[in-house]
Amino acid sequence: MSKRGGPPRNQHGPATPLIALDTVVLDTETTGLDVRQDRLVQIAAVRLHGADILAHDVFDVLLDPGVPIPEIASRIHGISTADVAGKPAFSAIAPDLAAFIGDAVVIGHSIHFDMAVFRHEAQRHGLTWKEPHAVDVGLIAAGLQPGLVDTSLDSLATGLGITISGRHSALGDAMATAEIYVALLPQLLAAGVRSLGEIDALCRKPSDLIARQDNAGWFERPGGRPDFTPRALRSGAQKAIDSFLYRNRLGEVMSSPPITVSPEVSLYEAARLMTDRGIGCLMVEPGADGQFGILTERDVLSALAEAGPGAASVTVGARMTAPVISAPADMLLYRTLGLMARRNLRYIGVTDAKGDLAGVFTLRTLLRERALATLTLGDEIAAASRPRELAKVQAALPSLAASLLADGLDAREAASVISAEGRAMTARAAEIAEAEMLAGGAGPAPADYALLVLGSGGRGESLLAPDQDNALVIADDYDGDLDAASDWFTRFATRINEILDRAGIPYCTGGVMAKNRIWRRRLAEWTAAVDDWTRRPTPQSLLNVDIFYDFTPAHASGAEGAKIADRLRTHAGSAARSAPGMLRAMGETAGGHSAPLGLFGRIRKDESGRVDLKAGALLPIVAGARAIALRHGVAALDTPGRLTGAAKAAERAQTDAALLSDIHGFLIRLILTQQIADIQAGVKPSNRVEVNRLNHQDGAHLREALGRIDLIRDMLRDLLQGV
Repeated sequence: MSKRGGPPRNQHGPATPLIALDTVVLDTETTGLDVRQDRLVQIAAVRLHGADILAHDVFDVLLDPGVPIPEIASRIHGISTADVAGKPAFSAIAPDLAAFIGDAVVIGHSIHFDMAVFRHEAQRHGLTWKEPHAVDVGLIAAGLQPGLVDTSLDSLATGLGITISGRHSALGDAMATAEIYVALLPQLLAAGVRSLGEIDALCRKPSDLIARQDNAGWFERPGGRPDFTPRALRSGAQKAIDSFLYRNRLGEVMSSPPITVSPEVSLYEAARLMTDRGIGCLMVEPGADGQFGILTERDVLSALAEAGPGAASVTVGARMTAPVISAPADMLLYRTLGLMARRNLRYIGVTDAKGDLAGVFTLRTLLRERALATLTLGDEIAAASRPRELAKVQAALPSLAASLLADGLDAREAASVISAEGRAMTARAAEIAEAEMLAGGAGPAPADYALLVLGSGGRGESLLAPDQDNALVIADDYDGDLDAASDWFTRFATRINEILDRAGIPYCTGGVMAKNRIWRRRLAEWTAAVDDWTRRPTPQSLLNVDIFYDFTPAHASGAEGAKIADRLRTHAGSAARSAPGMLRAMGETAGGHSAPLGLFGRIRKDESGRVDLKAGALLPIVAGARAIALRHGVAALDTPGRLTGAAKAAERAQTDAALLSDIHGFLIRLILTQQIADIQAGVKPSNRVEVNRLNHQDGAHLREALGRIDLIRDMLRDLLQGV
């Protein structure tokens, strides 16, 4: 009999955390072991929800193979020709099987045998077979334990302490396989395998076992063509093309009607209008030639740089560009972006069918419209009630980042989006944890608090290799024992970190998490700790300072929650400015990093051809910017803002700050692009960039950028002067 629940509808990509996978565990019984000739006699499947086996949600059918079942096969699975008399053929149940699987990832033992049998059965019955993404628990086990000889179902079950009930029945073996997979999940997490792409990469390691399966014809297409390879065993998945740019036309995303001004108005009036409207350009009314002009915010800034305060009275007509470069409203966006790239444009006019100016299109407009297409992320975070649901949001971030980069967004702005989603997930984890505490009888929060995100998440510079950096600040009137395991805030913080870890944001290897007492304090304890760090800059306190001073509140509870974080920031900033010893030590540490360059300016690569762009390039810029920002009281948390703000506060030229800011953005783009490619290939993302994959221009730019990292030492020397 068959019992079916609603099939999963999620499309899973390489970044999908294992906890968020919709999975179906499947097994078959056949008339023999020849995938080309033998037939199906039984199919069974059971649905998994995370690590929960839904024993009530199963698919289990007997089939008439259309040929007698050999006695040797019947002795194994106990199904005779008489047992299947009158049962449906594969063609009759195939639609039900496809509906049960839906878009789920199919898990099985020697699952590629089953997939091959399905492939040939479909051809035999004239059906179209949609190959699901399949994962073999035997390959998982062999990948986790190199050299493992026996990957049979019985051996795996025995090794994991699992008793098989109904061996050699399709349902019994499917249930056993489901238990094996669930038992392997902790081992996968311990091995750092947390996503679908990473589990696929692990399954590619047992090359001898894969070769034996290949020799048995498990990867052939019907007809004997040996060019079929399951997605799980490919050496890398191809990146899906984001269809947004190919589906939408210019007129659908333009700003209309265009905001226009007379060429006679002053730049001051024009700048004020742009500020009031929140736009970056104005169309200038046509003159005698009938051609519109354009004035951009960059034109205004250039005029100010050249003429100083007197530029305010300069007319728009003197600084505008005319005529406006335009494109028709029915032009597809991908062609529009190509035109803008060729002409180095940030703004373009949009004309209607008559050729009249109907609107204006900007990269900023595209970002807004593209964001609207992905707002479901925010909805999913707000609606999430379990780690599994947050994990789906985390899994969507690589695709979102790839889309934003493809849409022409600056990599640092993409990092800002990733950071914002990370902070939102942290806040939602706190809300879930607090609701669980209340439902469990622990009551509401016994004091006001603020949950802080530290490090890159606080700076707004997170990429796609996340870990948790967070802290808890609690109101001073709380009289509980924060050292006790039973304390409300101890349990609360521990649960927050657990939720985030299960959602795909791993525990911080350095222990910078609210569940650890050093990062869970009352406000007075925090201010005392900051005072101690600033007075005695030990190596450990400098590490704490580096990550702490980037904090941003992600979630605040109670009337005093937000004020607590503000008070801590005010105290911390004041303490830093009056701590010359700490600032000097921070500057020396930041300036002590060497760029990964060897003789003749060659980039030093590791044995895999990669270079760690964080350790040798990004870190000194970020750490140096933090030190000089603290020295000059700059409130900005982002690295470019700190660089330019400190230079301005010290009344120094902005040249070096601007150059380092450009290098910072370039490095983030290289790392983020590499991380997206690695995730697609099932490789754990890191800060290591494969140098040989860079195009000639980026490679040359990288060598030049690494050669200019020493500029941060110059800025540190100049802007820490006098401490």
